[in-house]
Amino acid sequence: MDDVVKLLTSAVVGGLVGSFLGGFSKFFWERWLPDRLTWRREQRVRQRQLLATQRDPAVRAISELQGRLWVILSSKAANYHYTRERPGDEEYYIESTAFLVAQYFAWSELMRQQIAALDYNELSRLLDDVSDAFAHGGPGFQFYRLDQREIGERLMTHMKVDADTAMFRYSDFRDMMAAPKPAERLLALRERSQYLLDHIDKEVERATRVQNALVDLLDFIDAERVWVRPDRREKFSPDGAAPPNSRIELTRKKPRAPHARR
Repeated sequence: MDDVVKLLTSAVVGGLVGSFLGGFSKFFWERWLPDRLTWRREQRVRQRQLLATQRDPAVRAISELQGRLWVILSSKAANYHYTRERPGDEEYYIESTAFLVAQYFAWSELMRQQIAALDYNELSRLLDDVSDAFAHGGPGFQFYRLDQREIGERLMTHMKVDADTAMFRYSDFRDMMAAPKPAERLLALRERSQYLLDHIDKEVERATRVQNALVDLLDFIDAERVWVRPDRREKFSPDGAAPPNSRIELTRKKPRAPHARR
């Protein structure tokens, strides 16, 4: 009798397990997997569409900021000291550096909002790497994450939207800074940009981390290196020598002309 019970129990359990596995297998192959593959394809299409519409301002924002940081680091802010000697240009390098930082924050905040509904882990990680680099270290050229967001949000309201491409203009930024009461965070942006230029020796580590993280992001956005050629996306290394055909003249005997890439 016990053997019969065991056989019946085994049969029932086996039948239940077989039914479950059969149903699960059918669901997996006929419903879940096709739906998952379709969702992944849709995500890739939406990701490509997003990059297609934003690649030009993205490349500009990333490339211009990492290029400026490369020049500042490589020359010990020589262009800044050069422009300070020219009447009428004393504030140019401070304001233009602040603008390039703000322009990047505006673009990165825009991208974060647009990729929120996308499965875009790699781009999100690269954006986080840049944010972490800006927030790294102590006071100086430091921007906490919410500082970055606030600056980006303020500039986004002034963005010119043309054919789904967001652009922020330097003239608009200068108007914002020249307003009777500029936003407190924008004034802090200008002060920290000047601190970077006045104390580049103290800011080498942080500025290098930011510049390197921006190059990684640029390599993702422009993977085929169509928009920015390789020699314009070099990672700065404090211990490395200037590469051949450098973008700037690293030594200058007397102030006579601005460096090629300011």
